[in-house]
Amino acid sequence: MSQQFSNYIKIIGKGQKGGRSLTRQEAYESMKMVLSNQVTGDQRGAFLMLLRTREETPEEVIGFVDACRELLEPELAELTPTLDVGCYAGKRRQLPWYLLSCAILAKNDYTVMLHGAHEPGSGRLYASKALPTLGLVEVNSIADASRQMREFGATYLDLSHLLPALNTIIKLREVFGLRSCANTLARLLNPTSAPFCVQGVYHMHLDHKHCRVNESFPAFEALCFRGDGGDPEVNSERKTELYVTRNGSTEEIILPELTEKMAFKDTQMNVSDMLAVWRGEASHLYGEQAIHATLVSYLILLERCDVEKANTLATQMWAKRDITTLPFAQH
Repeated sequence: MSQQFSNYIKIIGKGQKGGRSLTRQEAYESMKMVLSNQVTGDQRGAFLMLLRTREETPEEVIGFVDACRELLEPELAELTPTLDVGCYAGKRRQLPWYLLSCAILAKNDYTVMLHGAHEPGSGRLYASKALPTLGLVEVNSIADASRQMREFGATYLDLSHLLPALNTIIKLREVFGLRSCANTLARLLNPTSAPFCVQGVYHMHLDHKHCRVNESFPAFEALCFRGDGGDPEVNSERKTELYVTRNGSTEEIILPELTEKMAFKDTQMNVSDMLAVWRGEASHLYGEQAIHATLVSYLILLERCDVEKANTLATQMWAKRDITTLPFAQH
């Protein structure tokens, strides 16, 4: 048992009057101990669930991210994507149409790093399960991901290959019955230090917390918004507040809703439907709007342009896609 770590539990667990939040340095030290397996299972569980019940402050999350990035696999330096996209929520109601937005970018000379994890028994469709049908086969090493990115312009790596200790904490949801801050940290990770990073969140105000964290890391520019189911996909059935952080400052950009008609839950969740839309063989109201609006949001970040210009670019890129190939295909 670590006595030093017990002190961190005391700091956050003493109650409303006796307790306080961790400083950035304390958060860094405590999370590094958790990820380095220097604490007992009981200590880890108590720490994570105390944080869960009172919610992490932005300063704590910043310190936790510091610790996570320090422990990333060093071989990740081989990967130099333009855009980092975390795929951690999984989809319940609709297919992961945002992956086709990523495919469009990959075909237009933006390299895309996708990463994610999956929670056992969640009943969600994760990006890792959809991507092989779309042309991006599973890879299980950083070296293979580097090769795939060179050949396809995109790759997906499971968190277990990036930061195994953080992946282990995500899997603890099955034990706790609750998610921990690990899901937030994974979204904020940007493991390859890409110059642009996209983060989808689900809960109200979590986007604001992400902004405060992103403002502390000016080395890259970030886009955060409340996406469909918590994934980085714009749901055009409602207006979406995009929060774009550049050089330590955040700007809010509003994407208006594109339809008043609410889509029914997709009961089949058949990824081949995405291929049919890509090939122009079928139409899908929700899917096509999601692809376009998501691509618009990504282009606002990447091109540093306004909504009107991003709309024009997105329309042009979609129109000139090669419908004879898979969405993700070798260059």
